[in-house]
Amino acid sequence: MSNKALAYRPDIDGLRALAVLAVTIFHFNKQWLPGGFVGVDIFFVISGFLITGIVARQAAAGSFSFADFYMRRVRRILPAALFVTLVTLLFGSIFMLPDDAKALSLSAIASTLSAANIYFWKFLDTSYFAASSDTVPLLHMWSLGVEEQFYLIWPALLLLTLKVGGRTMTVGVATVIAAACFWYGQSKLAADPTFAYYMLPSRAGELLIGGMTFFMTEAIKGRIGQRAAQVMALVGALVLAWSLAYIRETEGFPGFISIAPAVGASLILAAGSFSKTLVGKVLALRPMVSIGLVSFSLYLWHWPVLAFYRYAYGEPDMLGNLICLSVLVAMTLFSYFLIEVPFRANKGWKFTMATPASAALALSFAGVIYASNGIISPISPSGYQDSLAETRSGSAPASSAPYVCQSVYKPEYFSSAKCIAGDTSKPPSVLLIGDSNAAHYAGYLSAIAKNEGVAIRNVEHHACPPFPGQRSARYIKEGYKVSCPAYNAEAFKQISNYDTVIVGGSWPAYEAVDKVAFLADFDAMLDTLNQSGKKIIIALKVPTFNSVDRQCTEKALKIPLINCEQKTVVSDTGENRLNQEIIKRISARANFSYFGVRDLICNGTTCSAFAGKTQLYYDGGHLSREGSEKLGSIAVETGRVPASLSNITQPKLATN
Repeated sequence: MSNKALAYRPDIDGLRALAVLAVTIFHFNKQWLPGGFVGVDIFFVISGFLITGIVARQAAAGSFSFADFYMRRVRRILPAALFVTLVTLLFGSIFMLPDDAKALSLSAIASTLSAANIYFWKFLDTSYFAASSDTVPLLHMWSLGVEEQFYLIWPALLLLTLKVGGRTMTVGVATVIAAACFWYGQSKLAADPTFAYYMLPSRAGELLIGGMTFFMTEAIKGRIGQRAAQVMALVGALVLAWSLAYIRETEGFPGFISIAPAVGASLILAAGSFSKTLVGKVLALRPMVSIGLVSFSLYLWHWPVLAFYRYAYGEPDMLGNLICLSVLVAMTLFSYFLIEVPFRANKGWKFTMATPASAALALSFAGVIYASNGIISPISPSGYQDSLAETRSGSAPASSAPYVCQSVYKPEYFSSAKCIAGDTSKPPSVLLIGDSNAAHYAGYLSAIAKNEGVAIRNVEHHACPPFPGQRSARYIKEGYKVSCPAYNAEAFKQISNYDTVIVGGSWPAYEAVDKVAFLADFDAMLDTLNQSGKKIIIALKVPTFNSVDRQCTEKALKIPLINCEQKTVVSDTGENRLNQEIIKRISARANFSYFGVRDLICNGTTCSAFAGKTQLYYDGGHLSREGSEKLGSIAVETGRVPASLSNITQPKLATN
């Protein structure tokens, strides 16, 4: 093994550029590069390759020092990371709502202590109706936590295995651990997907593949010709291209599938160690190298810039993207030239002391924000707390109502008194099933059922299409692969106990997965329901508000240029295409009918997410608890109960 330091390779900076551009593009718009998130995995492989090379070569030369190793890591990572943390804390304390500022302060403490991944595993709200994680400003710090925890373990293990059994034992141990990590990550996808995504035990395999790549290149260097290296690099590039285009977060990640981008990056790194390749030359182009050099600062800044924009103004349009890009470029260059480079190049006491001082400042500032419940009076508007109390919408998800039984599969809900709405003095004769788009109608239906003197049982499973048999499989997220089919089987079995069955679903979301298959699966659902001989009512998708923010008026107290009316009032473009198709299919069947609430939300010119002061929506596609109940009251009081819901248990055909 050579004792020389690792030579600089511009192609590695180019690979860094590919990784950071993939992640950044993905976070700007997931549709632009669906697998762009695997850029993080590419980073892990590069880190494992370089760190292993540094430690192994210094160990062979007898010059390795833990103190020097960790000081280099500190100078490389912490100054820029702490700068981002401090600026994000300051910005968040000025503009975020109190509860969000408190959550930010906790994530900042975890990030400063290299434990962001642990914090987000334990405390990130991933429930069905949780606020989008795209608005959590320091969420991306989880990957730094993984790397920093790896650095605490791997160097010592590497030195031990090299001393005891040399390269062979080291590669053997790394292979076993990596295989165990990929297997463990796969096993956690259903039981604890958040752990699988954020924690070192399910991510270390990618870093170890990088380490094994270093040893492989050292062992066979000189025996791999240029042609073989060219093929190796090309295969690696094709694997990465496939990963970026076709791997999906929603299909379960990391697990075994994360081996693909890790191996792709490994092949490119190895090929570049053997010979100059066409792929390596492309990666070594000056623009790619330049981006690679600033990749760390770019990664650090891209996420909080986008998160704050989405927090305030929603999904960025073209102008929003340009604004975010401009801020991102400016902060990246500032961070690289004025923070990263000076701290890496200087070992003087001023620079050495600045890092722990910055960490102490970040921890103290975060502590102040938390202790003040997210409101720091000197930087808050006058009378902010009173204004905040006056503008709170009170919007809550439909599932918060005590009579709504939306959950994963719980068979007891099909007999529990808790799950009955409407006239609860009667036994339930109507069953409401489906996903959250069925559950958010529960308040509306309850008001109508009370007026009709009817009781309704509702049992829903979020993100679970109400399709019979295995037809739901293609639409289900990894975490619901078992519970959703079990729920559907029981729901269809229970139909025989009721006179009327109402079925709701997020039909457009399922159609987006596979348009052709969806229509076939929807028809199969209708066929199965028809066999019951019961009166069947299909709930249509409500009008959607893509940028609705239930806390908009509260945020507007601090954040300038927010237009809440624009987010809650949209043009009435008529019934959506899929609802029209569903109506067409239902109208051709006896004993089937449908209902919707469009006429209560839209007036032919505009659609509004408010009815007076009541916010009808919890998010862009779900009615709120208060909104659902309000719409039911309006329907009853104004005589606009759909014909399909009048005399709800009577077996008559209705069309609206």
